[in-house]
Amino acid sequence: MRLWPDRSGSSNLPAVDSLPAISPRLALMIGGVAAVLFGLVLLVFPSSALSAAGLAVPTEATVVARDVGATLIGLGLINWMARDATGQALRALLVGNVVVQALEFVVNLGEIIAGQVPTQAVGGLLIHLVIGAIFVLAMRSISARA
Repeated sequence: MRLWPDRSGSSNLPAVDSLPAISPRLALMIGGVAAVLFGLVLLVFPSSALSAAGLAVPTEATVVARDVGATLIGLGLINWMARDATGQALRALLVGNVVVQALEFVVNLGEIIAGQVPTQAVGGLLIHLVIGAIFVLAMRSISARA
């Protein structure tokens, strides 16, 4: 009895080895720009950003949204300014970014499942998944060089 499907034959899913590696520099640039853009929206328009995700907008929420926005802008600048990093520093940047995206995905998914945020916030999950995948593919690039 098989516990999972046999993937040894042909499959419509790409093999992990066939996924492309992405330039770490490009990944840091994409992550940097995305973080700054989302950060600016949260910093300057916190009420609009929260209500677009279907969230209530008490004063406390706008305070936290602005704080998160400031943090995202800082992360974005770190990514942008360190886009030419190499070696252990590059690995640390990529791993750190993967962890941020993975934790955000897990936390947001848990909040959606628990009914703490409306289902219209699911779009955020896709953003974390895509940006996280970009950083994972960039890590594949540095692993292939090692």
